Amino acid sequence: GWLPMPNESNIVLDERLPPREFITAAFALAFEGDRLLVAHLANRGWDIPGGHLELGETPVEAMQREVYEETRVRLDSIELIGHQKIIIRAPKPAEYRYPYPIGYQVFYWGQVVLFDSFVESKETLGRGLFPPGEARDIEWVRGLTELYEYALAKAGYGRA
Repeated sequence: GWLPMPNESNIVLDERLPPREFITAAFALAFEGDRLLVAHLANRGWDIPGGHLELGETPVEAMQREVYEETRVRLDSIELIGHQKIIIRAPKPAEYRYPYPIGYQVFYWGQVVLFDSFVESKETLGRGLFPPGEARDIEWVRGLTELYEYALAKAGYGRA
């Protein structure tokens, strides 16, 4: 709902960053064993943690900050696994603040290494770890199954 229509969006499994100036957000598919870490976000429901880059941040720094803000979890063994290329095929709306007509969101894989006490906020209502059978029922995972399955395989619990 936040993208101008029409648009095109493609997931690319790639360990190389797209052009930095066009990256808007970074997310984590983080695992403890085979269980996917998700945040219960007030505006999106159960979703993978991540968000927009702040001024001066690298994508991996933004991902780590957002994961901690949303879940109070620290990650290790972090690897870039892909990106979503977004192409806007409509005129640029005046209020659209992202790169135009092409932008990227990047996805990292990581292992959970530390759980701090969870603190509920206006943005995040909870955190959870979902085994594959339950994770595949999360709306985000259903929409980007190929990316989830690739990350699960990186965690050692599926086929890459």
